[in-house]
Amino acid sequence: MGKTFRQRVHEARVHVKMLSPIEAKRIADGGGAMVIDVREAWEVAEHGTIPGARNITRGELDIKADLELPRRDPELQDRSQRILLTCGAGGKATLCAAVLQEMGFTDVWVIDGGCRAWHEAGYPLTAKA
Repeated sequence: MGKTFRQRVHEARVHVKMLSPIEAKRIADGGGAMVIDVREAWEVAEHGTIPGARNITRGELDIKADLELPRRDPELQDRSQRILLTCGAGGKATLCAAVLQEMGFTDVWVIDGGCRAWHEAGYPLTAKA
């Protein structure tokens, strides 16, 4: 039998750096990182995201980060930049962080608990990403 989503997330968390919403807010407010929400656009529109976050879906992130593909994103060329990933609760972001690390990104973090934890910490969410 194959692995479940939760099993894959659990395995990826061993290698992925996590930070609390409080730490993430401090970094984001200081302009020291690119914040990316990896959920689908409809999820961001329905539930909101971290103000200033870019919306690059889980299915597009590694394509946009690939330096050899025509759809690459110029803002994802620097493999040493700090990137904070989020999603609804952290699972999708964790899997994306593992992929970015495999692609050579060295300063990738996941906001522990995703946008849900961000909101529970008292920080606002916005419908725009």
